[in-house]
Amino acid sequence: MKKIFLTTVLSAFLGCSLFTSCDDLLETKNFTDMSPSNFFKTEGDMDAAIMGIYLPCTTNWGYGDGGTGGWYNALFNADLAAYYPSSMITTDMVCTYSSNIYDEFNVGPSSGGALTNTYNIIRFVARATDVINQIANSSGATEDIRSRFVAETKTLRAFYMYTLLDWFGPVNVKLDPETLMDNTIEPRPTEETYVGYIEKDLNDALETSSFPDKYNADADNWGRMSKAVAYGIRMKLYMHQKDWTKAKADAEKLMSMGFSLISNYEDVFNNDRTSEHIWSIPSNTAYDNFYVTEVLPSDFKRGYNHLGESYIRGNDSSYKPGWQAYCMRWEFYDTFEDKDVRKKTILCEFDAADGTHKNRSIMKGAIPVKFTDSQYDNYGIQKAHPVIRYAEVLLSYAEADNELNGPTQSAINAVKQITDRAGIEIPASATVGKEAFRSYLLEERGRELFCEGQRRQDLIRHGVYISRAVERGKNAKDYHVLFPIPQTAITEAGGILEQNPGYTN
Repeated sequence: MKKIFLTTVLSAFLGCSLFTSCDDLLETKNFTDMSPSNFFKTEGDMDAAIMGIYLPCTTNWGYGDGGTGGWYNALFNADLAAYYPSSMITTDMVCTYSSNIYDEFNVGPSSGGALTNTYNIIRFVARATDVINQIANSSGATEDIRSRFVAETKTLRAFYMYTLLDWFGPVNVKLDPETLMDNTIEPRPTEETYVGYIEKDLNDALETSSFPDKYNADADNWGRMSKAVAYGIRMKLYMHQKDWTKAKADAEKLMSMGFSLISNYEDVFNNDRTSEHIWSIPSNTAYDNFYVTEVLPSDFKRGYNHLGESYIRGNDSSYKPGWQAYCMRWEFYDTFEDKDVRKKTILCEFDAADGTHKNRSIMKGAIPVKFTDSQYDNYGIQKAHPVIRYAEVLLSYAEADNELNGPTQSAINAVKQITDRAGIEIPASATVGKEAFRSYLLEERGRELFCEGQRRQDLIRHGVYISRAVERGKNAKDYHVLFPIPQTAITEAGGILEQNPGYTN
């Protein structure tokens, strides 16, 4: 257990500035001789340990893992070697400027990059197991505080397990603290068993009375797990499993917790802790968000949306171009009506640094800036990445209700909140029946949640992920709904771990 413990504490050092400074937590502690017997004695110890479990949940580049000696992109880093951008470029929404194995559906077990970076969070599941056990068995702090910390860590562990399920299917996570130092490799569980693990963690957290409902009014703790986040993760899990009754129930619960859409769509991404945010990944000067830099062309100076409104990072004499990683496919861009206010956050032409003007006739795709309040001379922005927001809840409620009952008025009303804000109408043809409304909801989810990392999951759930990729000329096969288990894990397991179907090294 000692190695797991030391790795957990090392992660705590690295993670302590994700939300606020950890100076108060660490300044009186002697860390030169730590062990389970002298740590986890105070609320500060426990909080520091939990912060280490959040390490993959940043917008900054990534983290060094003391357990492997490796360096890994964070889940919400905007680089193509990270989880959510690599998911997006496999879809009908986003493409890369240059050839990429994810865009081309050529990912294999030895591909590395996002594959390895995402799979590494299986180690944080084990570390969360250790932290849960240490806190549960500690006499430090009050019972309410210990219970709150355990609920928080279980929610975060559930999110990591859900993320692994999304990419790889069920994997052999370590949830028993007694076996953390056992080098025996267990086979992968069934999907039913694995989903049960996630569900149990979230159920336990939601039954904890001292676990806060949300942190929207608490700047110091914004970004931490809460009951609202737990409901949101569980809703996403049930949507993934097409358990419509349970998904609808969790959406309804979130709809009763005081969340609401804010009036201005752009403010969702320019302002933190609004009534629309359920869980976002905070960004600050220590943990920048580089999304805008990733989507701007390398010769970008000033861009324009379809209304002619301009965007520049800096001014005409000093400005920042981008790294030209990925852009929005024109076919997807064209699904927005001109009167849709969300289209204003996407640039369709730009002035280049050499004085030329470029439009869609020579641009590979549109530029989905999204964070419009970022017009200053800097590569990083201090804007949070939204992971779960109220608009997704409304759309998930409508989808689940439609699958259960067809296009009910309550489902239509939920979506109408979103389309009203966007300044568009739901077409009459979209509500004539279940199939029509289902198809409309998929496309409306894309327009509302573009570039937030949801599209791959949505296309898979609707059964069109592979067919749309084939229509784009990609080498997509049915088995590509999952990524391969990294070959390093397969090799180390000595034949115990089964590779996902269709993949060979």
